[in-house]
Amino acid sequence: MKTAVLFLSIIFAIPVSAKTKTFYVADHLVDCVGVAPQKCMLIREKQTDPWSNFYGRIDGFDYEEGFEYLIKVKETKIKNPPADGSSLKYTLIEVLRKRKTEEEISLYNDWKVTYLKGVVSFQRNPTIKIDNEEGKVSGFAGCNNFFGTFEPGTGTFDFAQIGMSRIGMTRKMCADMTVENAFTNSLNEISYYKIENENLSFYDRNNNVLMTCVLNEE
Repeated sequence: MKTAVLFLSIIFAIPVSAKTKTFYVADHLVDCVGVAPQKCMLIREKQTDPWSNFYGRIDGFDYEEGFEYLIKVKETKIKNPPADGSSLKYTLIEVLRKRKTEEEISLYNDWKVTYLKGVVSFQRNPTIKIDNEEGKVSGFAGCNNFFGTFEPGTGTFDFAQIGMSRIGMTRKMCADMTVENAFTNSLNEISYYKIENENLSFYDRNNNVLMTCVLNEE
C-alpha cells in the first residue's frame, strides 16, 4: 500500500505544461518572507516593469550578486504541488547576458526606441545602432532603414553635428509615415543625451525629451 501511495504522489507531482519566459535579474538580493525569512532575487520580464521578489529557485542558474542578468527559463506547472510549495517550477535554458553593474552602459550599442515625441504607439519600434569602431550609425526609422558615418574611435558622437543631412535612407513609401517623420524630426533637434537606469534619452536644447531608448535585445 505504501508503494502505491508513493507512486500516486509521484504521478501527481509530474509537470503538466511548460512555457518559455525571459527574465531580467537584478544585481542584488533582498530580504523577503516566504515560508520563513529568506533572501530573494529581484526579477522582471520587461525593462520597464517594476522589480518583483522571486521566492523560489531556478534550476541550473548559478546567480552571483554584483551582476545583472538576462536569462531564458522554462516555466513548468506542477500538478498538485506541496501545500507549502510553488505550483511553478523554473529551469534555466540560457544566460543571454551577464554584466557587472559597475560597468557603465555605453552609447555605442544597439538601441530600441520606446518613446518618441509626438507618437502614441508603434507598430514596429524604430532602432538606432551606433558603432564607434567602424564609425557607423544605422537603424530603422519607422518605414525606411537609415545609415550614416562619423569619425570612428574618437569616443564622441554627436547627432547635432551629423544631422539628417549626413544620413542616407532607403526610399520606401509606407501608408503611415507618422513615426518616421517624428523620428527624423527628432534626430534634427537633438542637443544632448543622457543614459540613466539603462535608458538612453535624447533631449533638445530646451531640455525636452525627444526620444527614449532601451538596449535592443531582439
